[in-house]
Amino acid sequence: MRSGFTLVETLVALVLFEIGMLALAATGAIAARDVAIARRTAQARDIARNRVEALHAVACAIPGAGDGFAVGGLGVTERWRVDASGAMRAFEDSVSFALPAGRRGTVVIRGATLCAP
Repeated sequence: MRSGFTLVETLVALVLFEIGMLALAATGAIAARDVAIARRTAQARDIARNRVEALHAVACAIPGAGDGFAVGGLGVTERWRVDASGAMRAFEDSVSFALPAGRRGTVVIRGATLCAP
């Protein structure tokens, strides 16, 4: 009786190993894409939060609207507005950003403040 593996057993083992390695590589690519999307979403959320905090500080003085583009060439577009209703000021900031495959993501943050009469 001989010990060891036959050629067929070795080829089957190599094919199974290759399939496993390809699956691992595909999972790594998906994970990298998801991390990039999460990072862009977090950046957009930070931009919107900073604008809402700034609007909260001056909303009583300046109802209005505006838009802009974030620095760094990230494909980020920001639109904000302050609506007045009596002594109440409602403000909103919407940040749109580029995603893979030509898609766009959007983060919207809203807030309100009561102004002294």
